Amino acid sequence: MRCSAGGPMSHEPARAPLFPLGDPEFDGLLPAQWRAKSTIHFTPVDVARRAAELLVERPDARVLDIGAAVGKFCIVAGLTCPAAMFVGIERRRHLVRVADRLARRLQLTNVLFAYGDMTEVDWSRFDGFYLYNPFAEQLCGTLPTLDDALELAPGYFRFYVQQVRERLANARVGTRVVAYHGFGGEPPPEYELVRDEPAGTDRLELWVKTRELQ
Repeated sequence: MRCSAGGPMSHEPARAPLFPLGDPEFDGLLPAQWRAKSTIHFTPVDVARRAAELLVERPDARVLDIGAAVGKFCIVAGLTCPAAMFVGIERRRHLVRVADRLARRLQLTNVLFAYGDMTEVDWSRFDGFYLYNPFAEQLCGTLPTLDDALELAPGYFRFYVQQVRERLANARVGTRVVAYHGFGGEPPPEYELVRDEPAGTDRLELWVKTRELQ
């Protein structure tokens, strides 16, 4: 199947294959301590499916999820677009282990999780990026935290938002970015907002880089 979604003049995107998991079923696969966090911190299944369709313009696309947590977006996206590759980067090693176990349990070969910082990743290897407000925890008190494993401070929020914008500015033309609940800023001016549609508890925005950095 080819997962695709174009601009305003494009045809309707192809329907995803029958998906075997809803949110209750996915959450039931998680360790108990993470189930209660799901509705706030993890992308809903229907939103993840739609985000994958928006991100995957060609079947063999490579997509990076910034702040993958337990891997819900990547796993749902991997099932939705089986020819594409989804990589999740996560700063909590224990969540990477959870995500790895889920991917193995579902026998997914197009999903990969890595422990580390998004600033350590070569963004040029990817065709698209998924951002579910990944730095909001840093704005202490505005959002319940996943756990106390990370040092949090508003300065980190500003740092990471700027790092995202710099890397997107240097990405190649055609790069696709999907944001759910935003990411704390806007993509650089070389990006065009191609789609903006209601999804879950907010909206999905698809940005596409249309010209080189000036």
